[in-house]
Amino acid sequence: MRSLSFLLLLLGCLASTVALGRLVQPDGSTTALAEESGAGSVTFLFPPRAVEVRSWVVLPRGSVSEVVVAALGSRFVVGFPAVAAPGMRFALEVPAHVLSLTVKGRLGNGRTLVRTVSRPGAPGEAWVTRSPGELTIDLPPWRAAGGYTPVLSLVRSSASPWHAVFSDSRQSRSFTFQASVNQWSFAPAAWGFVPLRLEVTGDDPGLAEVRVRALGPEAELPADPRTMLAWPVDAWRSPRREWFNWTGTSVVVLVTSDYRVQDDYLKRLAFYIEKFGYRGRLVPDTDLAGLHGWNAHDYAAPDLARFYTQAAREQFTLNPSEVELRTRLTAAGVLVDRGGGLWDPGVGALVGISAASPPALRAVLLTHEGFHGLYFTSKEFQAGVKSAWDSLSEGARGAFRSFLAVSQYDPDDEPLMVNEFQAYLLQRPASDWPPFLRQRVLGRSTEGQALTWLAEYLEAARRLDALVHSLYGLRSGTISTVTP
Repeated sequence: MRSLSFLLLLLGCLASTVALGRLVQPDGSTTALAEESGAGSVTFLFPPRAVEVRSWVVLPRGSVSEVVVAALGSRFVVGFPAVAAPGMRFALEVPAHVLSLTVKGRLGNGRTLVRTVSRPGAPGEAWVTRSPGELTIDLPPWRAAGGYTPVLSLVRSSASPWHAVFSDSRQSRSFTFQASVNQWSFAPAAWGFVPLRLEVTGDDPGLAEVRVRALGPEAELPADPRTMLAWPVDAWRSPRREWFNWTGTSVVVLVTSDYRVQDDYLKRLAFYIEKFGYRGRLVPDTDLAGLHGWNAHDYAAPDLARFYTQAAREQFTLNPSEVELRTRLTAAGVLVDRGGGLWDPGVGALVGISAASPPALRAVLLTHEGFHGLYFTSKEFQAGVKSAWDSLSEGARGAFRSFLAVSQYDPDDEPLMVNEFQAYLLQRPASDWPPFLRQRVLGRSTEGQALTWLAEYLEAARRLDALVHSLYGLRSGTISTVTP
């Protein structure tokens, strides 16, 4: 009687499903699978002992977004990225004694699963293969048309550290990402090859989207600071300069081939916004000719809008580079054109460095200016820096103002003093704070003053370091959350 009850129960379960699926085993034999269809998903029910060992299952053709795996003693969800490539196949490593796979996505009419012992895929074929600790994407050969810049863009939805290896048949590049990095682009022009394979590992190796893009000649190139520094000048779209959009921020970065070109774009801005004795004045080229600007630059959207609005009102003739800069900033949303020569601040900031700086100095300058860019675009960062500045005694603040005044910063511009305070400290690692402060800032102070003010500076620097770590996952001395 008990056997009859079990048989009736089994027949009842099978009656609620349709045995349309099948599993092709490694030896070529087939196993029938029961199948349940739901809204946007198909569940494949495996008979006992259909999968005796851990192995790979090639999923039905179509696009797969997620698979829910049920096995003896476990149940877990595996996500698949959206990959815009023709003929993409999807495969999943499943545990022994798998009971069911619920496949979500847009599947074709076929309901055949293929089981293999090893990871499927072959060079030149389009595959997404997923195991609990790794995601691998194989792309067919790809390139951008002439005049366009190819990038492989990744979007991630989870928040945990991850690691990625990009490779072709001859070379590879490895990158480690902090948890805060949820979008990133591999640029073949910067790293020297077009990747055909991407391997992602970590506690959660999932990606939400993988997309090959061809960027036009007028687009800002998405890049993190390490990519910007690695991008060779001979791969720029113009021999004079290149435009980057700092990934994950609203900061536009201009890199120029030399200081002369940098001056064409930014020298007048430097005097108008920051230089003592010149602030608020549009200085003609003839007066600027014998003056030094900066080796690197940073500007907030409100100051940029004020500069271009005043130039229009005074009918001041800007040079072609300054006009190009205005066009770029408007396209990026840093400036908003109100018409009639009036400009409003948008969202974002501008940073400028030059490839003429030696590599080590260029990295330091980009770090300094990058912290300015983050400061301009975050009220929380600004408030934290102001609090650290206000914690200093008047004597300590005065000593730092004097240090900045030597470099032609206007000491009466209190917001500028606060901003430069954080950038000069955060541009260097914590181990370099004491020698920098003793030699550059406190050199003219008495011994007693120097000891007191040094302690104040170091406490403020520790607060700043903790602040950027909490906001961006950064530490003093770097603006990169990506390690090649």
